[in-house]
Amino acid sequence: MPSFRLAFLSVLVVPAALALTGGAARAQSCMTLQYELQPDCYRADVNSQCVQSASHMDLGPQIAVWIQDSTGKFVDTLMVTNATSVRGIGNRPGRWDFLSGPLFPYGKRAMALPIWAHARGKTYSTVMMQEQTCAVGGPAESCLGWHESFSSPERYFCRPLQQGETQNALGSTVDAITCATSFNSEKGVLDATTVSYYPPRSDLTTFTSLDTADPPTYATINDLDAVAAATPLYGTIYHGTWSVPGTLPPGDYTLMVEVNKEFDTNASHTHPDYDDSHLPGYGTDGNFGQPSVVYAVPLHIDVTAASKDAEAASQITGYGDWTGMTGVINPRDATISTAPPGSGEARLLTISNDAGTLTGRVVASVAPCSTLVCDPVTNICSICDPNQQDCMPLECSPPPAPPSAVTGLNLQAGQLTGTSAAFQFVNAQSNGAPVMKYDIRYQTGKTITDAQFGSAASAPQVMPGAPGTLATFSISNLKPSTDYVVAVRAIDPCGQVSTTVSLTFTTPSVAFTKLSGCFVATTA
Repeated sequence: MPSFRLAFLSVLVVPAALALTGGAARAQSCMTLQYELQPDCYRADVNSQCVQSASHMDLGPQIAVWIQDSTGKFVDTLMVTNATSVRGIGNRPGRWDFLSGPLFPYGKRAMALPIWAHARGKTYSTVMMQEQTCAVGGPAESCLGWHESFSSPERYFCRPLQQGETQNALGSTVDAITCATSFNSEKGVLDATTVSYYPPRSDLTTFTSLDTADPPTYATINDLDAVAAATPLYGTIYHGTWSVPGTLPPGDYTLMVEVNKEFDTNASHTHPDYDDSHLPGYGTDGNFGQPSVVYAVPLHIDVTAASKDAEAASQITGYGDWTGMTGVINPRDATISTAPPGSGEARLLTISNDAGTLTGRVVASVAPCSTLVCDPVTNICSICDPNQQDCMPLECSPPPAPPSAVTGLNLQAGQLTGTSAAFQFVNAQSNGAPVMKYDIRYQTGKTITDAQFGSAASAPQVMPGAPGTLATFSISNLKPSTDYVVAVRAIDPCGQVSTTVSLTFTTPSVAFTKLSGCFVATTA
């Protein structure tokens, strides 16, 4: 029963659930919410491969998943993709309506996930350019270049590109995709007089005298560490779980999933962007198209009654404000595309649950994850499946030995390039059984401290396997000739964390096609 075990072990993280009184054994229930979704790429039709063109770039979706109650009140965030939760694209220097491109560095993308951001209701100081005006005149926020005096080395985003460079890059391995050109970016300064619904980036690890005192504090301000997730890969179903709090009042709730993508235009949604007249042609037009769409899955949750429910959403319930300035949900209408794969309502594929009983673009269920049968004298518990047909010992109070750390973390042979890396490790164990899950993070540099671990970017999901077997994962969007460190932690059913195992690696340099011209913001 490996698949069942992974499902129910994923939620036993609250040792307080084992607190018992009295002289006889008794049973308690815990609940888990599970959801599945699969993003789709831009394609000509359902039988085609992914399409990448200069005018219709697919840079991957931004996704947020959260729970709200029957009144629409926000309850909890379950997942937010890295670009928003770690890289801070919702709150960074520059005009909100700047053009875009691969790993574009500037512009407050308030339209990334506005329904989630406003529903959550957490506000932050806005990140602004350090200087008031730029060298060529005008507000610094409107200048794409001329920030050299306030810029430090950039380890993730790329220099802005001319449209011709982007077009060439989509057909060959040049700077647009791999950031081969060294780029210094303006990290900004916090402006307490202007409110943002997004946190600043938390992935900065090194600073220079050109940075103010604010960027080193961004990681402490950003409070999305626990829900950060790698963007789900195309061609793979994303599995998410949420431990239902025992204090959650019984009632009707809604699982909300917001999805957005740049360059997703149609006849109803082709919105203007801002082209810096001092650097004409840098960036690609048409990034502001159809707004974020939201899928809503109704679920009845009752921890006390341990009742089951399973539902799916086959179409969106509405869409957001294309500017991102409000959190309004506009009702579903004909302005949102429904047919082109990867676009509009079809940003998520139609999938089925494991049992084949539910079909939709988001599939979700809530059910008892287990029954805990505990002896108050010995404090020994057994965890059983909901049908009481299979049990295994579990002791969280006092806790068992922590899970073992993974071993053999290493690069897969021949799988390191200038822009990506593939890894393998030997699965850890928790009391001889598979661990509950892995937390895998990565960042630039040669070390990662415990304090830095939570603010580093998340790697794609790895499902735990039998102890001693091999597990694999990959990381993309890396820069050539750059030092990185990847770190892995195992987590057991009691919520205990193993020691961290890390690996430092350096991406190789890449031979690139020489680009004409220069970008005046970073080169003389």
